Amino acid sequence: MQSAHLAIDLGASSGRAMLGLLDGEPLQLKLEEVHRFEHHACTVPTGIVWNLTGIWRQILHGLAAGAARCKELGVELTSIGVDCWGVDFVLVGAGGEVLGLPHCYRDARNEPASDRVVERVGGEEALYARTGIQRMPFNTVFQLEALRAAEPAQLDAASRLLFLPDLFHYWLSGEQATERTIASTGALLDVQSGEWDLGLMGLLDLPSGILGPIIDPGTQVGSLRDALADETGAPRGLKVIAPASHDTASAIAAAPVTDAGAPWAYLSSGTWSLLGAELSQPCSTEAACRAPFTNERGVDGTIRFLKNIAGLWLVQELRREYTDAGQDYSFAKLVELAEAAEPFRTLINPNDARLAAPGAMTPRVAELAAAAGQPAPETPGQFVRCCLESLALCYAQTADRLAGFTGSPIERLHVVGGGTQNKLLNAMTAGALNCQVLTGPTEATAIGNALVQAMGCGAIADLAELRQVVARSEPVEAATPIGAKDDWRQARERFETLSS
Repeated sequence: MQSAHLAIDLGASSGRAMLGLLDGEPLQLKLEEVHRFEHHACTVPTGIVWNLTGIWRQILHGLAAGAARCKELGVELTSIGVDCWGVDFVLVGAGGEVLGLPHCYRDARNEPASDRVVERVGGEEALYARTGIQRMPFNTVFQLEALRAAEPAQLDAASRLLFLPDLFHYWLSGEQATERTIASTGALLDVQSGEWDLGLMGLLDLPSGILGPIIDPGTQVGSLRDALADETGAPRGLKVIAPASHDTASAIAAAPVTDAGAPWAYLSSGTWSLLGAELSQPCSTEAACRAPFTNERGVDGTIRFLKNIAGLWLVQELRREYTDAGQDYSFAKLVELAEAAEPFRTLINPNDARLAAPGAMTPRVAELAAAAGQPAPETPGQFVRCCLESLALCYAQTADRLAGFTGSPIERLHVVGGGTQNKLLNAMTAGALNCQVLTGPTEATAIGNALVQAMGCGAIADLAELRQVVARSEPVEAATPIGAKDDWRQARERFETLSS
């Protein structure tokens, strides 16, 4: 065995500790789940916050499980790194204490704060020209404004802003640093340089001193603290390496692209859908702002030029609603019901702001259907089919707009992440896009995390080699299109009227 890397992969409702074992000539990766846990944002009087210490306790359980598994295999654990969803952060005082619980990106206070920031900088296009980031109410720059309005003393007392993966790397190693891909989610970086936009902080009367050193994916933050090594059984001196700490950046790094010559795009499919292309330089034109596309940083200096799309959040909320009502459908059962439902009966814009907040989804979908003069879904299968077809049509629309910026139609779409398991959505996506749709790996985020750590340890040279390792290690399937081309064309015409 050449090396073992522990990927801590945090999602918005669950987390995993995944052990990546590299071996062979040429190198191949074997991935093992050693710990899985649930966690949930909590509502307190000031809003929705994350259970930091609960997540941290589970990370340590994962580290202990990973160290124990390595001992069973007779291999020493080489490194650990954390990836997470974007934008959310904590403020840390001069003594290293966290000054307050991090608010969840879905907190309602962010929306009015975003309006204030946009007005102060001279409009949405002015902000985009600086940062290249699609306006989303939860972008970190807006969350900082929300915090300034609600609790200015926190900002006054802060020594450092740390995104959540940065915080956990700090707690693991005792060293503070900010990884570039996670920083790029917050609309705080200069779009061209990839460094902090200190002028923007000054314009918004936010303290620039809280922004610390930025490191690139694969950089060693430090070594595991001895106390944690003794507590978990992990080896002393274990490397703490920042992967691509934004989960989407790790997932896209693991896209098994072995022929980059043909125009390809990626779709990170999960709670959120993120569809885009990999660029060598950012694109922050007015047209990109209007589209809108975002410019986030990737591995090896790449730009993830992408659009945020609602994703399987819609189906997750439907399932939660049905469960609360005593109808405990599995995701597989909901997909089965959707497959049997009438095609193209009801379409909605999945990115409508009314669908973004947690809560009962069926009345909001019905409201959108009624406003568009379409029949409201009536059964669980109809609701789920409506959401899946609408997502596939949104993917097709986004791919067309993406081709306008890259200059060539998309010939191949690589779908990675948990959404690859939804074969009905994959088939709809292939039908709507009318191009080759390749699915896998499902565990792209954990794979990308582990292999970027391996880059940091010198076992893998660069992103191209990393993807070769993924292609050798993970199966990829071609999705079979569902539905006739004419039916998708007509549905696309209907969808354009909803999303224009």
